Amino acid sequence: MSLQTERISKFPFPKLDASLREGNFEEVQLPYTAEEAMAEASRCITCGNPVCIDICPLQTDVRGMCEAVARGDFAAAYHRIRETNALLGTTARCCPQLDSLCEAVCVIGTRGQPVASGMIQRFVADWERTTSRQPDPKTMHETGLSVGIIGGGPAGLAAAELLRRYGHSVTIYEELPALGGTAWYGIPDYHLAKDVLQYEASRVVGMGVNVRTGVKVGRDISLYDLGSDHDAVLVATGAKDVSKFDTPGSDLKGVYDGYKFLEDVFAGGVDAYLKDPKYNLGQRVLVIGGGDSALDCARTALRLTRGDVTIVYRRTEAEMPVDEILVEEGKEEGLKLRFLLAPKAYVGQKGRVAKVSMSVMKLGDVDSSGRRSPVPTGETVDMECDSVIIAIGRGPNTFLQRTSGIEAGPRGAIRVDENCMTSLQGVFAAGDVVTGESLVVRAMAKGREAAQRIHEYLMKIGNEHVSLYDHYFTRRTSGRYYRDMLDGKEETLPPA
Repeated sequence: MSLQTERISKFPFPKLDASLREGNFEEVQLPYTAEEAMAEASRCITCGNPVCIDICPLQTDVRGMCEAVARGDFAAAYHRIRETNALLGTTARCCPQLDSLCEAVCVIGTRGQPVASGMIQRFVADWERTTSRQPDPKTMHETGLSVGIIGGGPAGLAAAELLRRYGHSVTIYEELPALGGTAWYGIPDYHLAKDVLQYEASRVVGMGVNVRTGVKVGRDISLYDLGSDHDAVLVATGAKDVSKFDTPGSDLKGVYDGYKFLEDVFAGGVDAYLKDPKYNLGQRVLVIGGGDSALDCARTALRLTRGDVTIVYRRTEAEMPVDEILVEEGKEEGLKLRFLLAPKAYVGQKGRVAKVSMSVMKLGDVDSSGRRSPVPTGETVDMECDSVIIAIGRGPNTFLQRTSGIEAGPRGAIRVDENCMTSLQGVFAAGDVVTGESLVVRAMAKGREAAQRIHEYLMKIGNEHVSLYDHYFTRRTSGRYYRDMLDGKEETLPPA
């Protein structure tokens, strides 16, 4: 068998030309055509030991998807992914596949470029959404038991989907007007088109999930009352609390919280924001931070101002905890980056920030993050600006811990036991509110892990029970089950 080591399109994916991105919030990543998706999928050698499935937090059937797409059976490909991934179009766009997930371990990648599984998955998801709506996964008989989920982000949606498939009644309580959590308001439209997330969230709701938006548990309804209304409760309120730094001048006008900035721009839709902008950024914008959110803030500010936007980071580019492909996109759009600088003071003029006094840093010893730590040199430089956006870290949402008596651990994260249960009986927690800020796909995995524990709690069964997703994982990674799948044998659900 000949082995095609290079991808069928320009590596890593086709992109909207940089000259067309100015002020444009349309997706940068361009989709494959059907012919391109089939050609790229045919590069998969359907490994006997599919590490790509094993490394995926959602156990996405990359091998089965590629096999089906290669022969043009897009419906089969969709169902093979959808069995374990309720937000397949969303995660196809948001996952750093090449950086640390499926594409990073692709066997083909040892000889050339890995199979573009993220692009293939995106094609399949978009095909289903726009061309051929497919039925939902099978569900079990109704149990008569109910679960309240606090938070409609990726973790909450993934948990709701699994609990419905087990036959439980589910109600999501979401503070914002729309479902999606950070994926909705924290990921810019040019990276994740909101109609994709909206569609996939609506498909989960369509499985029989009840939704109450505009409801903040702990303010509009107590956690105690919620526990009285349901047989179990899952807290999935995500990461919300911004890291506090007492840099002088932080209270000046024009110094903005980056996470609130993204929420204000995208939560109600970017078109609505453009009609009534809430931020006076000016033409010279400094963004403090080096992670995904800092990059998102900078590229968003660049589109809003079409001005001079600079990321300022205390380490070097090599230490930035962000997908280098996205950094390269930012540079193509005109984004500037300055390294080994950290804010010492924000300096104002007539009550508004006018410049930032920066400490010049150098790299010292390796710290707990595995990166060399930044150390002040004693030198300072000034950077003039019209506004500053700070995106230097965000911890778990601590609102319920502070108002409802749930025991908290480090950084205010909810403390849970081995069964994902909090200090309150029948109240579980999962996702970023437990782990801290993470990938969408990891939050989803934690959400459905907690949903599995809730199912076992409600049905009074031990955790030796074969979960729905473990069943699918075994089937998709086992050679015998994989052959059954290729032969078209009907999928069976595990015992409840």
